[in-house]
This record gives sequence, C-alpha cells and structure tokens, in this order.
Amino acid sequence: MSKNKRRDLSPDEQHVLEHGHLRLLTSPADVRRCDQAIIQDHYLHDATLVGEHLRYAFVYRGQWLAVATWSAAAFHIKDRDRFIGWSPEQCRRRRALVANNSRLSVRPDSHYPNLISRFMKLMLERVSPDWQERWGHPVALVETFVDPRFYQGTAYKVSGWSHLGKTAGWKRDADDFYEKNDAPKQIWVR
Repeated sequence: MSKNKRRDLSPDEQHVLEHGHLRLLTSPADVRRCDQAIIQDHYLHDATLVGEHLRYAFVYRGQWLAVATWSAAAFHIKDRDRFIGWSPEQCRRRRALVANNSRLSVRPDSHYPNLISRFMKLMLERVSPDWQERWGHPVALVETFVDPRFYQGTAYKVSGWSHLGKTAGWKRDADDFYEKNDAPKQIWVR
C-alpha cells in the first residue's frame, strides 16, 4: 500500500468511531483511573497537572479507549506568544485563556485508525464550555508540545492544529525552576 493511500475502515472500526463518545472525568474514581492509565501507558509515565485542568476519556461500550488531560498553559513560549500577538503584560493577564493538552494516551489494545482525531474533535468542541463551567472562563487557544523523538504530530495536524516551531529545550522542574533538557518539543496550537 502506498504511503499516501488510505485504507478503508472495517465496519467494526467505523462503528467505534461513530458510537464512541466523550466523557468528562470529574469523580475522584475516574480521575484516579485516568491518571493511572497515563502513568501506565503514556511514554512520560507522569500524570501530574498544573493549575486549572480537565480530564477526558473516549468511551466505547463502557470501555475507555483513550484518555487526555488539559492543564494550564506554559509560561513562556516565544513562538506561541508571537503567534498570539499579545504584549508581555497582555500575556500575563490573559494566559489563563490558553489551555495545554498536556497528555493524550491511547490504551494499548485500542489503536483504531482515526481514533485520536475523532477524540480530538470531540474534545475541541467541549473544552472551552467545560472550562467555562469548571473554572469560570472560556479557552481562546489550545496548545500542546510533541516530542519529535517519538511522534510527528500527525494527530494534531489532521485535527487542524498549526505547527509553530520548537521550544527552547527547557523543562519545568518545580513551580519556579527550569532546567535545560536538550530535547526541544514541537509547538502546536489551535
């Protein structure tokens, strides 16, 4: 099969995409289950969230096929801030209007074609209203960071996100401390 040729989905795969649904995770048991899935299945093995946050699952016939977390935006991302066009003061005041897709993980036995893009579509429809209800304000922009050593950002590209460039290669080590990690990430926004 050619790299550019898409294969047709099987009836079962199509059924999963059409009948799976998004679930906002709010109960303590669901939060623990989501975090455990991320710790177990995500390559970073860390479910820590900072600031305002939400968690979602893509559910089909009662089974969680994928989970995702959204959290407060990164503080200083030059390409993102330039893209938005806010002054430093505006950025400081309005940063809460940006949410970070901090984790996205598909369960090992649930790698259906187009599952991530379907999950992303459903989340993008709900993240701002859910954020408004939970945190008292909408989301104007979403961001994420993709490690090109492991992924190409394809799921974000097909979901309409824009690739802005790369981070400077620093990671947050504490609330007020960053350390160089020499692993710049791709910056994607929508």
